[in-house]
Amino acid sequence: YVDLLLGEFKHYKTRLAHGGIKKEVQDLLLEYGVENLAETLVEGLSRVKKCTDEGRALMSLDLQVLINGLKHFVSMNVKPKLQIVETFIKAYYLPETEYMHWAHAHPEYSKSQIIGLINLVATVKGWKRKTKLEVLEKIESASM
Repeated sequence: YVDLLLGEFKHYKTRLAHGGIKKEVQDLLLEYGVENLAETLVEGLSRVKKCTDEGRALMSLDLQVLINGLKHFVSMNVKPKLQIVETFIKAYYLPETEYMHWAHAHPEYSKSQIIGLINLVATVKGWKRKTKLEVLEKIESASM
């Protein structure tokens, strides 16, 4: 999927370059494109239902390949814009006692994205049903 995304981004940049748009506006639109890409990736990752530790590690590798590829199309540093994706992927490795704190510390994620992450982690790591429900209840009742 990374190659497809990079191909689409290259196509987007080419269309902007040939659209008679000022360079500053092109750069701004490319920046917005990277931000939308990051948001879309987080939303997609939050909907994953099953994933192994190896699969999550591959997600991190895919993200690094994407970051390195985008450097060829965008003049800005894309890594800070895609940090939201990296942080979400790494949250998978947290101990179960940390998710409430993590959720409060990261208001950039929607409640549904956090719930998706909790459901995935609880399923894959074999949390007790009671533990999962307690964490979800705390997150649902919190004002995020």
